[in-house]
Amino acid sequence: MAPDTPAAPFNKPASTGLRHARCLFHPLREAAARCPHCGGTFCRECVTDEEGKLACPPCLRRMARPPEPKLSLTRSLRQVVAGLTALAALMALFFALLHWRTNTPEGHLNFGVAVDDRAPGKSNE
Repeated sequence: MAPDTPAAPFNKPASTGLRHARCLFHPLREAAARCPHCGGTFCRECVTDEEGKLACPPCLRRMARPPEPKLSLTRSLRQVVAGLTALAALMALFFALLHWRTNTPEGHLNFGVAVDDRAPGKSNE
């Protein structure tokens, strides 16, 4: 089975045709055909006749794949609105926490420390 991508092509002028060309997947083999889609040269093992048209394996896979669906304008708009809604919710949560932090007495925030109600400087002795 041939790899997904061809090897680096040789820098030969196009005027030589297939006479001195080599397969892009198998550089030691002589080329038998040129792919009309990508222009690469391929040996007899790599080239495939699909419905009367020659094509290399990567181009055949690309042609067999269905085209990616284009997002409609309404779907794109829904995605933008959903993103802005999520951003607004996060900002509201952030500002609610900030408001709670600034309006909360310091004693309530020190969870591990006991609050001392005595005046400073006086001791229990």
